[in-house]
Amino acid sequence: MVTMDRLDTLSRMASPLLTAYIYANPSEASQHSLAPAGVAWLKTEGRVVANGLPAEGQEAFLEQLNRVEEFLRDHLPHERSLAIFAGPSGWETIPLQIEVQNEIHWGKPALGQLLWTVGEHKTHGVVVVDHTGAKFFQYWFGELTQHKEKKFEVDASEWKQKDMGHVTAMKQSQRSHGTQRDTFEKRVDNSYAHFCIETAHEAAAFCAEKGLTALFLCGPDRLIKTVERKLPKNLKQSIVAFDQDLAHLTLPEMVKHLEPHIEAWERKHEAELIAAVTSGEGGTVAGVDKTLAQLQGGKVRTLVVARGLNPVLHRCMQCGRTDRSGSSMCAVCGGERRDITFEEMLPELTRRQGLQIHVVSNGAAEALKGAGGIAGWLGRPKSRSANAGS
Repeated sequence: MVTMDRLDTLSRMASPLLTAYIYANPSEASQHSLAPAGVAWLKTEGRVVANGLPAEGQEAFLEQLNRVEEFLRDHLPHERSLAIFAGPSGWETIPLQIEVQNEIHWGKPALGQLLWTVGEHKTHGVVVVDHTGAKFFQYWFGELTQHKEKKFEVDASEWKQKDMGHVTAMKQSQRSHGTQRDTFEKRVDNSYAHFCIETAHEAAAFCAEKGLTALFLCGPDRLIKTVERKLPKNLKQSIVAFDQDLAHLTLPEMVKHLEPHIEAWERKHEAELIAAVTSGEGGTVAGVDKTLAQLQGGKVRTLVVARGLNPVLHRCMQCGRTDRSGSSMCAVCGGERRDITFEEMLPELTRRQGLQIHVVSNGAAEALKGAGGIAGWLGRPKSRSANAGS
């Protein structure tokens, strides 16, 4: 699972290192190696990169390139793509179930494509409740991973007391039996209520710890409604509760039942985000040029981008100012400028400013393109819809 914490760790790897994104496409792979097209591309493009490096840097680059090639020759892929970070003092591989653009880079870790993945595929929480307990899961891009399990246990020792009525007269026995049964059932109901309250507290902590975008509660209506009522108010808009018994299912079966609910919530959530951020109200900005200016000023806290938007920009090598102007010299300091994509500049801004990114697709992306394809909130969003995007 790719998270912002994982990206932060990768960004701190010692450089220079080699970053490689390879589309593995396991359907085309042989039984013993990565898809030949991906390996061939890496070998060819790697030589091109090496030829463009200073002589003193070529040896270090080729050493890491050979490491990556050797790894890929022996790798039997079960993922659609791989991101590899290889340096003299570090090695990280990240399997991805999405198609990436083949990319090879030498220098600082190239995190753009991973950042896009985190921005588009949010992590959700799933709590499955039944009469035996509650299970907590993380859901990310079609994968469900169990986080913890909470068992429900009730002390039924008092139930045995009903037998004591048999030593008295029949009428007294029946009266005692009924009273004790009522008492026991009430105690069980109270135990379930206490269990649901504890589950709600643990679910709230789970959301905070993992930075979950939404929480899906599944199980008997009488249990999940109690859990939902006890969750903090700031989570209310991110909760989806539905009366389905999923506790007995395998993880793949669970995913099959959950995905329609998750996809429906995501589409609705994205539509609300776009409506709020493009409303023209104070505290928002839209359009590439205006948003870029506010981003570089550190004023954007939540950024919303249409999937596929990646304009080529121009950055000053001296002061760092970046915009879409085609001038070869910086208008501020007169420094030389070079091309940089929007995707390339985002990881540094994200790490330095704590920027949150939402990448939207389908209808939400088309709606956002009408406002330039990029927008954001300045400072912390305060409206109801804005809070859903923060």
